[in-house]
Amino acid sequence: MRVRAAGLTDVGCVRKGNEDNLLVDVKLGLFVVADGLGGHAAGEVASEIVVNQMHHFMSQTVEQDRTWPMNYDMALSFNGNRLRAALLLADQAIVEDIQQHPERESMGSTAVACLVDGERITLAHVGDSRAYLLNDSGIRQITRDHSWVAEQVASGILTPEEARKHPFRNVITQALGNGGDLNVAIQEMEVKKLDRLLLCSDGLSGMVPDSDIHSTVQKAKNLEEAAESLVKQAKNNGGEDNITVIIIGFDANEEHLPDITT
Repeated sequence: MRVRAAGLTDVGCVRKGNEDNLLVDVKLGLFVVADGLGGHAAGEVASEIVVNQMHHFMSQTVEQDRTWPMNYDMALSFNGNRLRAALLLADQAIVEDIQQHPERESMGSTAVACLVDGERITLAHVGDSRAYLLNDSGIRQITRDHSWVAEQVASGILTPEEARKHPFRNVITQALGNGGDLNVAIQEMEVKKLDRLLLCSDGLSGMVPDSDIHSTVQKAKNLEEAAESLVKQAKNNGGEDNITVIIIGFDANEEHLPDITT
């Protein structure tokens, strides 16, 4: 199945710097959004470590006969183990950087990553960066935020609308760089022709309702226009955080669209 992708990141309207990073590698089938944490404590360094570490590891483990750097989880597929290991190694790399630069003690990063292998995709995430599946039937969030409000919604204590406005909505329960037990969420699914997969930081999902994300992507002439329109909407709605989005199209009829747009 042919794969196309467009990615865009923007500082937004409030922050002075952009702590987000993204990776779009159509040839490798790897797509990553990393949202750095820590503000003046170099969140942008943490997110850059994530995308660089993941790209390096995934590039080196295309063949299955590679020596594995950590325990192999038999409950996961090969690609699931690859993504899990890449994120665990990114976590370690951030911790090691902090040890060398104590002034960065509070930095960290969330991440959502997708590996495309034909019609099958593998997703991994830590934190509240999200993945959505979009098609003619609608939009569906396919990752569950590692956040306090997400836990409250799952328990039936808060509604999704209450969670969007809750003062603790930005409190996450998992992040890369903490150096402790890390819960890397892994899932696999099959995509169909004309499906769209959207990866984003909370600078988009926190500013643009899901229904508007869906209508924008469906109306856009191509993936590049969709990414640009989503970023513009997030900024028009306040742009309170850095905004990063990757949209992946499967078997799309967009011959003029370049493989990578950043």
